[in-house]
Amino acid sequence: MGNSHGVKAELSFNDIFPNCKDYYNSLLSIMIKGPVSRDLYQPCNDINNRIKRSAKTWNSFYEPCVKLGLYLHELKNRKEDTRKPYCNFYIYELKREAKNKYPNVQSYDDLHNQLINAYKNVSVGIPDVCKEYVSFMNDDVYNIFAMFRELYDHYNNFQRDSNNCEYVKKCAEKYKEFSHKVKYDYKNIVQEELDEFKLKFHKLLEQQPNCKNTSELLNSSLGKVDASATRSEALLGYIESPVTWTSTGFLFFAILVIMFILYNYTAYGSYLRPRRRKLKNIRNRKYKKHYELMNSFEQLQKNVIQNKHSISYNSAE
Repeated sequence: MGNSHGVKAELSFNDIFPNCKDYYNSLLSIMIKGPVSRDLYQPCNDINNRIKRSAKTWNSFYEPCVKLGLYLHELKNRKEDTRKPYCNFYIYELKREAKNKYPNVQSYDDLHNQLINAYKNVSVGIPDVCKEYVSFMNDDVYNIFAMFRELYDHYNNFQRDSNNCEYVKKCAEKYKEFSHKVKYDYKNIVQEELDEFKLKFHKLLEQQPNCKNTSELLNSSLGKVDASATRSEALLGYIESPVTWTSTGFLFFAILVIMFILYNYTAYGSYLRPRRRKLKNIRNRKYKKHYELMNSFEQLQKNVIQNKHSISYNSAE
């Protein structure tokens, strides 16, 4: 499989954290001794030698190169319509690793192409399935991904250690900061994803209620849930609002008023009235003919009866 041409590449923040991140991090431990990992050793070592700025192990680009290669290799087995969140995570992780290990990179498209060219030498085959997504990763997009990553890191830590209310405090603080940025800097483009996080957080909090009354949470927008939002549909906005029905009724009434005005006070009405008058005249003519026909029939009946009486009278004489 090559590039994904059947499905349009789109930037999206849906279904990425924590699923794609956990999947990405699991591959190295699962496949470390497999044939793909072994085949990636030489090309990734070559790339690392070209771009590294330090001999320190933590600054090596070798491991990110291997992980990204394993990730792309596994994505080829996914259908194109389910690959989108994984490719969106790929472009974020590519930039994140480069910022940490290759800070002087000139272009992320160029770095991506270097990786793909190196992966071509791998016998198992690593296709360029996320090529169309690389150009989406600007600084704003990267910052949104980074905030979601941090938010879900605190969430996962609380999930693992529910007695540590420090993680709830961090979730509340990060959520407040993120909500402000989403509203004023990012024009609410990821509000739905924030609402989804809020839903997951409160579900977890119900299962682990030890930290429900943390002051940071109570004073945060993360801790404020509408009392009517007892179901996920309510929190995510799927329940139909009475306002919707009011708006629909108002719209219907407005249409009736407009039709009345058009008919009685505009040229459209004068266009329709002759047609209506014509139809009315046709109905009147038909009714008149029917009336005349009925009169003729009644008169004929009277004549027949009269003739019968005349014949009977003459016979009697």
